[in-house]
Amino acid sequence: MEQDTKKRKAFFGTGDWIVVAPKELDTEAQYLAKKLGINEVTTGASRRIFRIILLRIDCVEIRGKDTTNQEAYKLQVNTDKMTIEITGLTAAGVFWGVQTLLSITHEGRVPSVVIHDEPRFEYRGMSLDVARNFVAKEEIFKLMEVMAMYKLNKLHFHLTDDEGWRLEIPDLPELTEIGGKRCHDPRERECIASQLGSGPFTGNSGSGFYSASDYCDILQYARERHIQLIPEFDMPGHAHAAIKAMDAKFENFSSNGNLKEAEMYRLSDKDDESKYLSAQNFKDNSINPCLESTYNFIDKVVRGVQHLHSGIQPLTIFHFGGDEVPLGAWTGSPACKRLAKRQGFDSGKDIVKDLMGYFVSRVSNITHQHGLDLAAWEDGLMGTSEKPYKRDMLFNKRVYANTWDNVWEFGKANRPYKLANTGYKVVMTQATHLFFDHPYEPDPEERGYYWATRFTNTRKTFGFMPDNLYANADTKRNGEPIKNLCANMYKNKCVSLEKPENIAGMSGAFWSETVRTPEQLHSLIHPRLLALAERAWHKAEWENKTDKAERDRVQAEDWERFSNTLGYKELARLDKLNIKYHLPPPGAIVQDGRLKASAIIPGLRVQYTTDNGHTWRDVSDETLVSRNVKIGTRSADRRRISRLVEIKYQKKITRSDSGKMLPNMELCLLLLMSLMLS
Repeated sequence: MEQDTKKRKAFFGTGDWIVVAPKELDTEAQYLAKKLGINEVTTGASRRIFRIILLRIDCVEIRGKDTTNQEAYKLQVNTDKMTIEITGLTAAGVFWGVQTLLSITHEGRVPSVVIHDEPRFEYRGMSLDVARNFVAKEEIFKLMEVMAMYKLNKLHFHLTDDEGWRLEIPDLPELTEIGGKRCHDPRERECIASQLGSGPFTGNSGSGFYSASDYCDILQYARERHIQLIPEFDMPGHAHAAIKAMDAKFENFSSNGNLKEAEMYRLSDKDDESKYLSAQNFKDNSINPCLESTYNFIDKVVRGVQHLHSGIQPLTIFHFGGDEVPLGAWTGSPACKRLAKRQGFDSGKDIVKDLMGYFVSRVSNITHQHGLDLAAWEDGLMGTSEKPYKRDMLFNKRVYANTWDNVWEFGKANRPYKLANTGYKVVMTQATHLFFDHPYEPDPEERGYYWATRFTNTRKTFGFMPDNLYANADTKRNGEPIKNLCANMYKNKCVSLEKPENIAGMSGAFWSETVRTPEQLHSLIHPRLLALAERAWHKAEWENKTDKAERDRVQAEDWERFSNTLGYKELARLDKLNIKYHLPPPGAIVQDGRLKASAIIPGLRVQYTTDNGHTWRDVSDETLVSRNVKIGTRSADRRRISRLVEIKYQKKITRSDSGKMLPNMELCLLLLMSLMLS
């Protein structure tokens, strides 16, 4: 970002500001006016004298040359003339300029400044799982508002999984009538079996779905903020809810004698004797790729979703998931044995991969016929011998791969470069740095899974280098440091990136198994989302440094600037949106009776209590304590406090002959021995 600033400031509280914009920027103009409290928006000049904010579409210069980046913008604040101009190459660029103006506005005042800016990646995303635990649309709105503030432009909406189907497809009502709720039903004909702590009844986060109207509201909200909604319907694995819903449909129609309708959308082979266990311990979660009814179902879903998107935000990408298909799936299916024979598949150990390849090709053809690009998690696009499916076997113009499985000791961290070199558009979504369902720190009191890494704090996400993938290798899952990944653990496996133009961008990912409330949701996502946004929009200077010691030094300086901005500015903006972001507990010690404490994020207050929270006091350099205390970090608005840490007080009275301070018990023993000897 190029910028120039002066000291004088413009004030929006004078009541005479007006937003001027052409009709094609009316949405952006209305958004800005509402945020600034400006009452008048116009498409042309007025006889009245106003202070003007002008929005327009035109060429944008970056480093002295016109850029072709479709999201570039220029922001110019002239406090002498009291005019503000936001120029974008497109409406999206104008909107990001609007967000920058709002970001630098403090208490209604904005400084004189000129900013030329453009994003690093065209894909800057956040993946949100609402299948494991449902999330109300109002919380989706809040998430998208924060995404827009920090210029993230893709919401990858994980709408289905084993534990739930969350979007109404009007022509297939069973998907939400049965797959959209969990309760005690051993046959799973009324609901999906209770799991993830959802209990025997509905009425909790285990049940719920978005009606067609709800989904259209979400789409409209996204469109107004230049966020593309990418719906995901996970298949063929992770599909227990869909399979059970369609089994119920089959049973209902066949019992009424309508066998043709009963068979139309069935997803399982009734004679399948396959034995398998998925990563989440399901025995029946893989849609059968050998039935034509499977592809009838997929086509019906694609058509239904396209219809919902039409007129609001046209559907351009269909994400089919494709991840974690369990070994052993379909091996006992007579339908698959017949298909394998017709296709000439080897019936050996790679039969599941062969059938998966057939499935992916069929899904590609369906989506291509509807004019759509395709997306999947990385393993949905990997064939035998750790090689991606040949790109020409898929018909879509673009196929996106969310690359996630980089647990270093698993040996699969080279997949992003393999996929990019094969022609896939890669979205970096690495589990070790960008999965926001992992705990912020390795403490049993912290919420989150730790299967990929022991912890992911905000600084770790901030330090992720999407252009230098192997340099991100830090520790194994057990915390053991990794030194020189390519020379040691990955000998001859560090594939080079030959087609960097196929790195589309990066995305965070949030999985909701451990989440029950909106507060838990936002706490796990924020403020890590801000660090994600920083890396997706801007390539830091330290990312280019080859010497690790120098890179670490410069990165530490950059983190200091970023964390200060968080604590002194950005977290207060989240407070105003009622976002319950994560507050890391402080560190503290007691020295010579004085409590020494500090917050991980600069600018946040540390407080202590000696009476279990009845009264709180700020920790200062002069804080004296003579008992156990509990300490916590306050939010920027001081309305919330972090998880509390208890600091044990130990009074030290005297020294031994060596000068070492002795705790009370040791002192008592010495006194007792002295008395005995005397």
